[in-house]
Amino acid sequence: MAHRLGVSRVVLALTLVAGPLLGVVRGQLRLADHSDRAAFRSWFVFLADTQFYRQTSDVDDCAALVRHAFREALRPHTPEWVRTAELPLAPAYPDVTRGPKGGAQGWPLFRISADPSANLAEFADARTIVNYNASLVSREARAARPGDLLYFRQPHQGSPDHLMVFVGRSVFEPDHDDWIVYHTGPSGTTAHELLEAPDPSIDPGEVRKVRLADLLHHPSPHWRPVPDNPNFVGIFTLRIL
Repeated sequence: MAHRLGVSRVVLALTLVAGPLLGVVRGQLRLADHSDRAAFRSWFVFLADTQFYRQTSDVDDCAALVRHAFREALRPHTPEWVRTAELPLAPAYPDVTRGPKGGAQGWPLFRISADPSANLAEFADARTIVNYNASLVSREARAARPGDLLYFRQPHQGSPDHLMVFVGRSVFEPDHDDWIVYHTGPSGTTAHELLEAPDPSIDPGEVRKVRLADLLHHPSPHWRPVPDNPNFVGIFTLRIL
């Protein structure tokens, strides 16, 4: 379970001094080096995509999938990491060389408030990820690049905010270049409520993978990523990039 962990300003300041190619833009971490941004994007997309084939216990809703891929993309991908991650394959992507580091108090990954001087945290829900850690690109789904997020808001649901990760061309299924992966979330309750009070009658949800071409014709119009769908907020790019 991800915890709502803040990181002290002192630790964050030391991290930034130690890594001059890691910047803060209005309280948001950003990889300032092009090669690090490319490495992060490659790992983030791959790790999100991998969840469809091998789901980990920390991924229990759509935001958890993003958090998992975000955090693990920043780690050194050593042989030991690859072994414990039990990946279906081990890509030869370079690592991020100047990124935030995790510690006893967690990782300084996400901005969680409107105050740019507030502590960064390891936990952020779907709405917080979009509001403070991503920028709107377009409401045209075909503008999405690998690693971008599709954001839906369904007011009629108990957990109205939903994220999907645009994979593009998958290393697992390279015949198409418009793959999307997402977690459905638990039915009838939030992932946090399900964890605190397990109920075997509640479906915990699952990771799914779909092509954008098919999602555009989803049977339920409120899940179609098109400009005339008021439930589709748009395509967002993570600000760390």
